[in-house]
Amino acid sequence: MPWRRQPAHCAELLAHWQSLGQALGRDTPAWRSEGRRLVLAWARWPRAYHDTTHLWACLRHLQAVQTALPDALQQPHAVALALWFHDAVYRPWGRLNEEKSADWASRFLAAQVLPPPLVQAVHQFILDTRHNPGPLTGDAQWVVDIDLAVLGQSDAVYRQFERNVRREYFFVRWPRYVAGRSAVLRGFLERPRIYGTDWFHGRYEAQARTNLANALAALENGALYG
Repeated sequence: MPWRRQPAHCAELLAHWQSLGQALGRDTPAWRSEGRRLVLAWARWPRAYHDTTHLWACLRHLQAVQTALPDALQQPHAVALALWFHDAVYRPWGRLNEEKSADWASRFLAAQVLPPPLVQAVHQFILDTRHNPGPLTGDAQWVVDIDLAVLGQSDAVYRQFERNVRREYFFVRWPRYVAGRSAVLRGFLERPRIYGTDWFHGRYEAQARTNLANALAALENGALYG
C-alpha cells in the first residue's frame, strides 16, 4: 500500500492540499478527493525519487521562498498547484509525462471553475519543468528552480538522489544509462546558470556544480555516484 511508505508525508501533503483549496475557495469533497488521488499517483511504482518526498520537498522550498521573500511570487497559488501536478504523471519510459501532467491539472482546475488565466499559468509552469534550455521569467523560473533544488543539496542527499534516479531507470542497460545520464548532467553544467533566480543561485549554484561534476566523473569511470 503506498500510504504505508510515507504516512507522515501523506498526512502533511493532504493538509497542504486542503489549505490550498480553502485559499482558492474550493475546499469541497471533490477537491479533497483529488488530493488523495494526487498523493496516490505520486506514490506509485516505480518512483524512487519523483515521489511524495520530492513533492513535499518542493512545497517546503516554496514555503521558504514565501517566508524570505513575501512579494517574490506574482501567482503563488498557481506556483503551488504547478508543483502539486508537475510529476503527477511519471513513467520513466514515457516521453510525455509533463504534457500529461499539465493536461490533468488543466482538466481538474477547469472543472473547479477556477479563473482561466490561473489554469493556463499552471499548465505552462508544468511544461516548463521539462527543463529545456532557454530563459524563463517570473513565477515560471521559481517553479523550475524549486524543482531543481535537489541538485544543490548536500553531498549525501545528492548521492541518494543519483541512486534513486538509477532505481527509476532500472530497465535501462548500464552502458545506455551512462550515456544518457552523462548527457543530462553535462547539459546542466554547460549552462551559464543552473538557477535563474538570485535566491536559489546564491544558495545552491556552487554546490550543484560540485555535485554534478562529481556525478559525471563517476559515470565516466564506470560507477554510479551514490
